[in-house]
Amino acid sequence: MQTDRQLREDDAGDLITGVISDARELAVAEVDKLKAEVKQVGRSAKIAGVGLGFLIAATVLLGQALGFGLIALGVPDWAAFAILAAITTLCGVVFLKYPRDAA
Repeated sequence: MQTDRQLREDDAGDLITGVISDARELAVAEVDKLKAEVKQVGRSAKIAGVGLGFLIAATVLLGQALGFGLIALGVPDWAAFAILAAITTLCGVVFLKYPRDAA
């Protein structure tokens, strides 16, 4: 027959084993959750990258259209595209100098 001391030691051992087991399960669950979040962020980043590519292409085409529009209005070729380059550079400097939160 076990004494009270032996029972308490057995209970303490079971308690420690249970705590370690629970901690392990919690760590595994957190890692699985993190993997799922990373996977979702990867999908979102891929979609954002494709969207950004289309936006850049559209911006280049719009710049060319504006340049040819200025040429059609009688502005010399070099001056039309120099004006657009200066405006684009100014916009870039403003956005870099005064960044806004995207979220």
